Amino acid sequence: MKTYVVSHTQKDPAPASGLFTEGLKLVSSEFSRLDKNLWLVRSAATADGIANAVIPGIGRRDEIRVMEIGSEMVHYTAARVWNSARLDADELLGLRH
Repeated sequence: MKTYVVSHTQKDPAPASGLFTEGLKLVSSEFSRLDKNLWLVRSAATADGIANAVIPGIGRRDEIRVMEIGSEMVHYTAARVWNSARLDADELLGLRH
């Protein structure tokens, strides 16, 4: 499992609200939002795999960056809340919200 920082610079209105986060859910085991457009992601996928998963949720002129970070991570003032990223079959089919 690797840890990545994912950055999204939004230049166009979001084409479909929530697709970016849904992409993160599909490709990661857990993720945490650090800031408005910055996520910490744990995933077995490659950086390219993560980028491909979130592309449906970004505008044509938007920019995304996926950067692998080392296993050593330090934070002092803010507690980190990890969100489970696993989707079940009902969520994938849009049967449950």
